[in-house]
Amino acid sequence: MAYTVPKLRDFSPATLDKAAEKLLEALVHDSSAVKNEVEWKAFRDHWMARKDGVLTNLNDLWLKAAPKDAKRDVGQRVNELKKKVEEEVDAAKQKAERASAGSQSDGDRLDITLPGIQRPIGAEHPIIRTSNEMVAVFRDLGYSVQEGPEIETDYYNFESLNFPPNHPA
Repeated sequence: MAYTVPKLRDFSPATLDKAAEKLLEALVHDSSAVKNEVEWKAFRDHWMARKDGVLTNLNDLWLKAAPKDAKRDVGQRVNELKKKVEEEVDAAKQKAERASAGSQSDGDRLDITLPGIQRPIGAEHPIIRTSNEMVAVFRDLGYSVQEGPEIETDYYNFESLNFPPNHPA
């Protein structure tokens, strides 16, 4: 990945063909060296980076430096090279993805059908926590805990115990 764009002095079609051929050879060579996603990112950044990528240097050193009468031919050639670079970068990405998918063994693969770990949301209220601690203490002492209604009706408090209706209790 050490290709640098040459500065052209002659913008004739033969010179452009020769320079483009060298660029494509370097592109194919660099693309064939890509084996995983990390190498692909470095490859993509080298060829397509906005600041110091090969395509950016093509614009700066070829298109901007070309004389007016050659700009059309140079622009067409640069656009063709951009398309080829983009295609090669996409092909290298697919190759890297296939290689990384093929290199994972069965034990390394993530089984997405497994249930995830459900983490509790929030915290227990202090009153409920204190109540649970008190219940735990009494259970440890041998008591049993039973739950009932929090408010009893008049029938269960008085009438079922045979209190007269005007009794002061």
